[in-house]
Amino acid sequence: MLKVKTIHKPEWYKRYRNQPVTLFKRAWVWSKSEEQLYSKLCVGKTLHLCSGYSELGDERIDLNPEVKPSVVADVHQLPFKDLSFDTIIIDPPWHGPKTWMKWDMMVREMCRVARKRIIMILGNLMYILPKPFVLKEVYIVKKISPQIKHVFVWTRMEKTIDSF
Repeated sequence: MLKVKTIHKPEWYKRYRNQPVTLFKRAWVWSKSEEQLYSKLCVGKTLHLCSGYSELGDERIDLNPEVKPSVVADVHQLPFKDLSFDTIIIDPPWHGPKTWMKWDMMVREMCRVARKRIIMILGNLMYILPKPFVLKEVYIVKKISPQIKHVFVWTRMEKTIDSF
């Protein structure tokens, strides 16, 4: 997997990155061990949606240009051809109903672009991807704090995308 070393991260990022708990201040930051788990789940060419400051993925997309993603874009309209990436990974931000109402648009785009696998990191168990993806694995990441994350790994079962 291609990793791009950058120096654009703010000082608070370095402090939070080494703590055992993911903190929700100014931006989401994965701990090193958490990012190592996610990296192991990725196969082939990886697209990281809502990447923030993370360097995981061959291509990183975020709406915020300050985090220096590979591509500044909206996850509801991905600027890639069908089946462009082997894996898509996303830890979506939640901004209330404005985001929830567009959930189906984001899922359709991920299914269109993903060739093999979609990995979603969520705070609950209520999300399902449409065919041709089937749920293969679920990880529960328990932090020291009461926060629990569910990591869902879906695998594409068909080679065509005409069954949406």
